[in-house]
Amino acid sequence: MDAGDGLTAEQLRARIEEQRALQATLTAQGEDALREIGEAEERQRLRRQLDVEETRSSHLGAVLYSRQRRRRSIDRDEAGALPSEESTFAKPKPQPTPGALAKTTTSYASNVVKRDFVWEVSGLSWLEQQLTQEGRECTNSELFEVDRTDECSTYMLAFSPRGGSLQHEMDDQFEMFVDDLCGTLALIRCADNYGTNLCYRFFVRDARGDFRPWGEARRVAVPARDHVACFVGGPDLETEAKGLFGLTFEELLGSEWVVDDSITFKVEIEESVVFSHPSAVPQIRLGKADVTFEQKTPSVEVPPSTLQADLLSLLIEGRHSDVSIEAVYGEAAPATFSAHTNILSQRSDVFAAAFSHEMRESATRTLTVTDVPPPALKALLHFLYTDDFDEVQKVLREEGSSEASSSSGGASSSGASGAAEQSIAQ
Repeated sequence: MDAGDGLTAEQLRARIEEQRALQATLTAQGEDALREIGEAEERQRLRRQLDVEETRSSHLGAVLYSRQRRRRSIDRDEAGALPSEESTFAKPKPQPTPGALAKTTTSYASNVVKRDFVWEVSGLSWLEQQLTQEGRECTNSELFEVDRTDECSTYMLAFSPRGGSLQHEMDDQFEMFVDDLCGTLALIRCADNYGTNLCYRFFVRDARGDFRPWGEARRVAVPARDHVACFVGGPDLETEAKGLFGLTFEELLGSEWVVDDSITFKVEIEESVVFSHPSAVPQIRLGKADVTFEQKTPSVEVPPSTLQADLLSLLIEGRHSDVSIEAVYGEAAPATFSAHTNILSQRSDVFAAAFSHEMRESATRTLTVTDVPPPALKALLHFLYTDDFDEVQKVLREEGSSEASSSSGGASSSGASGAAEQSIAQ
């Protein structure tokens, strides 16, 4: 049955008018919707344009910051037209002293600054979920400075639990790098167009509290650029496999590197900032020369030692002696030797005892030896004054000793000296 069956002509005309009115309304709404699409497309175009303008503004702000930094470097006489060596404002050269050796040293490490930074991330097991809510794949540390004379020598660390994007969305000055850069741990330097030289190394604290290195130390020369950009470095930025020491995030949570749901990183940085830009100066020279004068130490010819001969001459000549050693043995003619108590006491415990006890010899300053031949006693004294058995043999040969002329002269000399000391002791 049709929708108009049973309706009068008047009713049908009314229904037709209703449909025509509905069509007019729908047509008007369609035109409004079309207009709104155009407005939405315009808003979209304006958003893209705004993004471009904001990026340009950020770039211009970074350029301004870099130029202000250069102005400050020029004010500190660290860049620009520096005084020449002939300038009246140049630092006076040190003056050499007579006989000094001039040495010029060119140092490439005079402005190297070192800094260690430690960063702890706690609640590690919740990190991935929290980052999902934040809409990013990494967390970041606070900013820290290395070289305080350069505003761009400012850094942060970024940690991505699954080696994802390092776009932390915290500070535009630390996000000027390629969007697809991924890694687990990274060092990010403030955006700059000046060059710098860096040496950096990463460490992770283990369960014992010791920091153990992750990767080797890396030394890089960051070149100057026409545009402003960040330097980014990390152990696994250039490797396909990601993860701390190659561990997955699940493995990391159960490893020795996580203590009380926390992980602690350390980075050691050495930096040599370059304060000049190739666009502003014809040449960049970073070595700093300095002239020093080394005073040559006068050479002194050391004569050979005469101590042994000097001590022996005291005995032979009897100079400054304070005791007499008398040898009385059988029918041999007595012999007396002028000696020195301080030498004999130091060299022989037997003589030291004889001189220290209250005995006749000590009182008269004469020590008599009755059971040792004079040549043996003389040989003993020569040995005590020279500490040389060759002197003992020489004395015994000179005195015609049959013991010294035998094949065991060294042993005989030792026996004669020992006998002499035993006689003194008795």
